[in-house]
Amino acid sequence: MFLTIGELINSTRDEVKQALKEKDEDLIRKLARDQAETGADVIDLNAGESMEDEQKDMDWLIDLVEDEIEDVRICIDTPDPEVLEFALEKVENKPVINSISNEADKKQAREVASGYDAEIIGLAMGEEGMPETVEDRLNETEALLKKCDKLGIDKDNLYIDVIAMTIGSNQEQGQYVIDSVSRIKEEFGVKTNIGLSNMSFGLPDRPLINRTVFAMLLEAGLDAALIDPTDKAMMDTLKAAEALLGADKNCLNYLKYKRSC
Repeated sequence: MFLTIGELINSTRDEVKQALKEKDEDLIRKLARDQAETGADVIDLNAGESMEDEQKDMDWLIDLVEDEIEDVRICIDTPDPEVLEFALEKVENKPVINSISNEADKKQAREVASGYDAEIIGLAMGEEGMPETVEDRLNETEALLKKCDKLGIDKDNLYIDVIAMTIGSNQEQGQYVIDSVSRIKEEFGVKTNIGLSNMSFGLPDRPLINRTVFAMLLEAGLDAALIDPTDKAMMDTLKAAEALLGADKNCLNYLKYKRSC
C-alpha cells in the first residue's frame, strides 16, 4: 500500500510560519482536514522555523491535528532529537519519523528513533555529503541500513529517501532518482520514499514536472512520498498509476476515487 504523506503543514511555507506565530488554529485545522479528506495517510508536521520555540509549536500542532482528525497518523518532521523524542511520547497513533540519516551529528536522532514503534524515513545521505549518482545513493543506503541494524531498527519500518534534486540545475538527477528507487528495492529489499517537489525547483509549471516524475517513480516501485494531496492532478496520477500497475485489484480504489470526485 502506497503511503501518502501530506506536506502542507510545514513552517518553511509562509502561511504556516505566520500561523505558528499568530496561533491561527483555523488555518492549521483546515490544512490538516483538507489533506486528510483528499487522500493523505499521514500528516507531516514541521515547526523547525520556530527555532527555540520548536518544541512548544510542535506540541500545539499535534494537539490541533489530533483533535481535528480522528485516528490521524502524524509524521514528525524535525532535526532536533529532543523535539523528536517529545513528539514521539505525545502522539497517539503509530507515527512516521522524518528523518534520520548517516550524518555524524544525527547519531542521537537515530538512537531516539530506535526506541519507538514508528515508521522511519532514512535519508540516503550523510557519510560523503549529498549523493550525486545512483551509486552514491546505494552506498549511503547500505551504510544507513547497517547503522539501523545495530540499533535494532526493523528494516520493515524503514523508507529510504532517495534524495530528490532539481533537474533544473542537473538534468541527470531525474533518471538517477528513478534508477535509485528500483535498485534500492532490488538490492536491499527496503521501501523507498521521496520529497517529490524538490525535483522541479526553479522550473516553470512545477506541478507538471512533479506529477510526471511521480508516475515514473511509481512504475519503478516507489512506496511513499511527501506530496500535496490537495493537488487533484497529483492524486489522479497516483490512483491511475496504481490501477495500471496492478496495485489496485480490479481497479476498485480507482473507481471509488473517481466516484467521489
